[in-house]
Amino acid sequence: MKALPIGLKDLYYAKLLTDEQDGKTTYAPPKRLAGAINANLNPNATSTTIYVDDKPDETVTSQGLLEVELGIDTLEKATAAEIFGYRIDNRGALMEGNSSNQPYIALGFRSETTDGGYKYYWLYKGKIEPPGEEFQTKGESVEIKTGSLKGSFISRKSDEEKKTTMHSNDPDADPEAILNWFKAVYEPDFTKPTTS
Repeated sequence: MKALPIGLKDLYYAKLLTDEQDGKTTYAPPKRLAGAINANLNPNATSTTIYVDDKPDETVTSQGLLEVELGIDTLEKATAAEIFGYRIDNRGALMEGNSSNQPYIALGFRSETTDGGYKYYWLYKGKIEPPGEEFQTKGESVEIKTGSLKGSFISRKSDEEKKTTMHSNDPDADPEAILNWFKAVYEPDFTKPTTS
């Protein structure tokens, strides 16, 4: 049975703490970002074909920024302050000034699939743009305005990884990794078990 996406839920973020070339990437514990409405991932890949003797000979593919568009319900004040580098003053106002200290984050979520499982995602290193706001006066029927976020994700310095996915119904999927998916940002394991 094919595993086609039919849902979206559990939208999380984790603040990136360190990302060193030839080193290790570390994250703060994941936190809930917002209620998820929809998501669109665009890898912005490009390909170039080399022609030799009047015919295509080779194709080279290059990955660009991984662009993300998210439909959400609303951002809590503390979440907005953390992901955009804003401040909250002593009287509870969100100060949306210079966000030059905006941190990189990882973004995680899961999508229910037609085979009864879930496909799990982590995007490893990116920044989210502050959202626009739209308002409309109430009429005879009320129109609810939801939020939207856009972000760009790049490869980590430590291992050049940009995104990871795991499907819960994949026979190779580690059940413990699925269980802990939103407790910590998933890190790859390339160690091979020793055989006796």
